[in-house]
Amino acid sequence: MKKITLLILIGFMINACSSDDNKIDNSDYREYITKTSNVPAINFMPEEVYPTDFSQSPVLKLKLITEEEFPCINFGISTTQFAKGNELIVRLDKIAEPNGCFTAIGPAISYIDLPENTNKITFINGDKIDQYSIEINDQKIAITSLEKHFTTSLYNKTFRIPTNSFAYLCGTNKDNTQIYNDFYALIKQNPDFTEFEFEGEGRIPYPETTSGNWVNHPSKFFKYSNAQEFSKLAAILNNYAAKNIKKNDGVSISIYGWNNIKFYSWIEN
Repeated sequence: MKKITLLILIGFMINACSSDDNKIDNSDYREYITKTSNVPAINFMPEEVYPTDFSQSPVLKLKLITEEEFPCINFGISTTQFAKGNELIVRLDKIAEPNGCFTAIGPAISYIDLPENTNKITFINGDKIDQYSIEINDQKIAITSLEKHFTTSLYNKTFRIPTNSFAYLCGTNKDNTQIYNDFYALIKQNPDFTEFEFEGEGRIPYPETTSGNWVNHPSKFFKYSNAQEFSKLAAILNNYAAKNIKKNDGVSISIYGWNNIKFYSWIEN
């Protein structure tokens, strides 16, 4: 009995030491801490975005989303960022009310720059601190929680958008589903296009299906070596849509390029 009691005590001592080792020393962040903050619980995720509507390479950002919803969908989150070596420190300052209200309920959302060399993210909300390790490479972004109280990482792993890639999206009605496979076959005819899949665990950066159609087919992903061959898809889609897609028949075809170039079946590309 004494041996069992001793083992239990040792186990408690080990757990206590482990917990202390994982705790963040607030004194290391004293210069960044403000005692007040009215920011509620935050979800976050890395996301590659396009700052403008023009053709360009994607930019890596950190998307912040409140769990609480607000009366206008254009509420934001005011933050202050600091760099400490390869550590990104994000102080949550307040919820930013818009000058004009877009009248729909939704969370407050903000985007901040996520440098490619970041290996740790620290969130400060008043005198509370959350911390995550992050690994960024050309293929994927992996996030691991170190200590959390008011934040949640929505995805442990996120795929990067591959250079020279595109996604094929198609939604149809119930009586014309063959269009999905027909245009897919046209794409596959081009020897410059190589179909691929995002293998393993992770959020896929392209839309995985269409939305709003009667039948939302799964997206297909391709890589190309010749940008001119990708550009030709605009004319191919125009011709196919003119011959096979009628107005109000519930069909939409989209091509999303890695560099923000998009082609649609319902407009002249």
